Amino acid sequence: MNDYLERDNATQALGAFGLALVISLWGYYRFLAGPNLDRIPRAGKGPGWFGLSLVEAKRDFLKNGPKIINEGYNKYKNGMFLVQTLNVPRVVLSPKYIEEINRTVPDGSLDMVDGLRERLMASQTNLDAVFRSPMHIEVCKDQLTRNLYALIGPLNEEASYWLSQRIGGKTEVKAYETMVRIIAGTASRMLGGTRVSRDLEWLETAAHYSMDVVTVAMQLRPYPAFMRPFIAPWLDGIKVLARHLQVAKRVFKDEFNHRLALAPSVKDKSQEKPIDMIQWMTESARGSDRNADVLCHNMLFMSLAAVHTSSATLVHVLFDLCAAPQYMQGLQEEAERVIGEQGFTLAAITSLKKLDSFMKESQRMNQTVLMTFNRRVAKPIKFTDGATLPAGTYITMPSDSVAHDPDIYENPHQFDGLRFYDKRMSAKTEAHRHQFAMTGAESLAFGQGKTACPGRFFAASQIKMVLANILINYDVSYPPGQTERPKNIHKGGLVMADRSQKLVFTPRKR
Repeated sequence: MNDYLERDNATQALGAFGLALVISLWGYYRFLAGPNLDRIPRAGKGPGWFGLSLVEAKRDFLKNGPKIINEGYNKYKNGMFLVQTLNVPRVVLSPKYIEEINRTVPDGSLDMVDGLRERLMASQTNLDAVFRSPMHIEVCKDQLTRNLYALIGPLNEEASYWLSQRIGGKTEVKAYETMVRIIAGTASRMLGGTRVSRDLEWLETAAHYSMDVVTVAMQLRPYPAFMRPFIAPWLDGIKVLARHLQVAKRVFKDEFNHRLALAPSVKDKSQEKPIDMIQWMTESARGSDRNADVLCHNMLFMSLAAVHTSSATLVHVLFDLCAAPQYMQGLQEEAERVIGEQGFTLAAITSLKKLDSFMKESQRMNQTVLMTFNRRVAKPIKFTDGATLPAGTYITMPSDSVAHDPDIYENPHQFDGLRFYDKRMSAKTEAHRHQFAMTGAESLAFGQGKTACPGRFFAASQIKMVLANILINYDVSYPPGQTERPKNIHKGGLVMADRSQKLVFTPRKR
């Protein structure tokens, strides 16, 4: 009898422990693991009870990301829906909320840096040193954009130099491999002049750093957040990122120390300040940012921001040009006429309206990501339609779905290289709305509002500069026998050009 009672007590204790464990797990998952988003409709698979299906949901998004986002957008176009991405669940907002966000949502309610920190796994990829302050954002918004006019000449010189080095005479080259190094050269000229832009080891770091960060982040995403600090040190990619940082310190640290040491009171007023990112960061750095190691890390992050997306956009434009060669002559004639009349100046770059339209149409058709405007809700938000977003929610907008919406664009799946040129020419009020770098509810590639990509005007000028040089000096085509554009590669929320695709560059006879 005693044995029976002891077994019964043990069974009851075990049952009570199991029940407590279940309640604890439910409580953690329900209240601590993230904000309560149960009232928001879901697209794609969910994590299930206690997150038991989370891995399956992430795999589903990795395989079917475009389909999931498009189905959610078409079903909830005027509202919002929840999707489990490769890292966190995100609330995908309709563009209808843009005006309200810009007009009434208080500053500080949406955190762009937290959104970046989460996407790039900053704690493990060592980018927290950069994200502790908004200095890199402020410098791009202010000094970089304000000095564009002075950068055009050097960018042209660098584009011409690297095209001659990488292409020269008639040649067949891998498009991405070539263009990413040309963009690394032009971007590095802006960062620190020819001493940086001709440093081959740095250029390899600038070309690879972005994807190396993304690779580490993607390797860590399947694991729960509490496990990542223990797994990260064992990844080969972490050692690669450390080597990139060492290269950045070799290239930039001495110059940063030199310029930091030049107190404003003893600077030679007769000497013009260097027009480069080193100078702007030196002048803008405050507090803990006035440290050469921190500034070197910022320069490495600048290469991530300036090289990858611009290279991808450039490659997509070239692919589209080869797939639609009927645009080639018109774009070449525009480039020759405008540059011939105005030289390589900011005014000339701005006047390349047909090229600008072709770039924007290529960007519309080939978004580098499915979703933009990635933010973390820092303070609860309530919209006028009654929808609410609790603090801690990660939000985004379906830029790729919007770009292919037939309610917004006529024949959205058909490439029209002059689509935006025609819009700009249709009326004076439309003249500036449809430029490559402009944002709006119909064009989300660069984000939105006050926190739109701060370097987009530089990116537009840099891409145009390289393309203008190519159009003036080369005919470009697919290898003999190929006429169709290679299909883009989708991985979760990423959209990538085919890196194996080759292009033929033939010097023009003029």
